[in-house]
Amino acid sequence: MTTPRGSARFGVEEHGKRAARSTDVYLPAEGKEEAVVCTGCKATFWGKRWFNEGDEGAKFPAGHLPHKGVCPACQRMKDNNPAGVVTLSGDYLLKHEEVILNAVKNVEAKARAKNPLARIMEIGQEANVLTIRTTDEKLAEKLGKEIYKSHSGKLGLQWSQDEGFVRVNWTR
Repeated sequence: MTTPRGSARFGVEEHGKRAARSTDVYLPAEGKEEAVVCTGCKATFWGKRWFNEGDEGAKFPAGHLPHKGVCPACQRMKDNNPAGVVTLSGDYLLKHEEVILNAVKNVEAKARAKNPLARIMEIGQEANVLTIRTTDEKLAEKLGKEIYKSHSGKLGLQWSQDEGFVRVNWTR
């Protein structure tokens, strides 16, 4: 019997299979050729890649005037359509909420430095359940694995077959 990706290392239960290529409907099938600046977050698109505002690669060559547009992450937020939902629950969460939220923010900051489209859309809390909605499925996976690695517990990942979506559940 083969183990799902990541399960041997993390003791994670995964369902579904990740697609090799992105099927994210928010990303164009072919890369845009023109330069774009997001009107929401000021991320820039150039050379088939998004950059954070101020990154070295975000500078446009002379003669290329950027168009105004909306990046895929800002569009997801506007549409209220997350690519990942992380649910953290249990009595342990309440006792260690501040440490866990700091870890979540640190993971997001590292992910966003590499990929400006990886963001937390919203963090909601109801009793001993914390729900984090993300614009990027890999960020959701990283959040769950980081909390599991730091605080043990039980972690489950459910990947959608057709859509770029993951549901991450951690409890302790």
